[in-house]
Amino acid sequence: MNKGGVFLNNLNNFNNIIQNLNNIVYKPNNLIITNLKEEKQNAEYAGCLFHLNNKTIRFRKSKVTPNKIGQFVSFWEKDENMRNRAFSYEAAPDLLVITCIADNKLGQFIFPKEILLKEKILRTPSQTGKMAMRIYPVWDTTVSNQAKKSQTWQLQYFVDLSDIINLPIDKLLNLYS
Repeated sequence: MNKGGVFLNNLNNFNNIIQNLNNIVYKPNNLIITNLKEEKQNAEYAGCLFHLNNKTIRFRKSKVTPNKIGQFVSFWEKDENMRNRAFSYEAAPDLLVITCIADNKLGQFIFPKEILLKEKILRTPSQTGKMAMRIYPVWDTTVSNQAKKSQTWQLQYFVDLSDIINLPIDKLLNLYS
């Protein structure tokens, strides 16, 4: 339940999402957003880049899908031939932050780029990477073995922000450090 109530009512666009997160999560914890830049190719997922204190962030908002458990998010760039491709490990920001919203629930996955490399999400000379992924917040009950496996590694990097009065500050700050 979102005891703070404000956040979930006003999430129609990129600016509202960032502004609300800044007001309820970042600023109160001395996490300062600078160099905010929208990634228009991923506007459907509120795609943007920014700095949060000394970390570089690639940000997305995931989508609830009607027929599958979990949420979906895409992240890609165009190559020199204008074809979509996964982001490279070398050029990746420090963290990929995916904000999840469902019903009255709010959370964030805060993935370090090293984990995205290990999970074969970022592109390297020896792996193609992924341009999208399904994520499983703590409130989703996974059924398939693959979904359970994904949720297990993903939840290590998840912070439930549903109760904005009692945020898990230690975990939040640890993941952003």
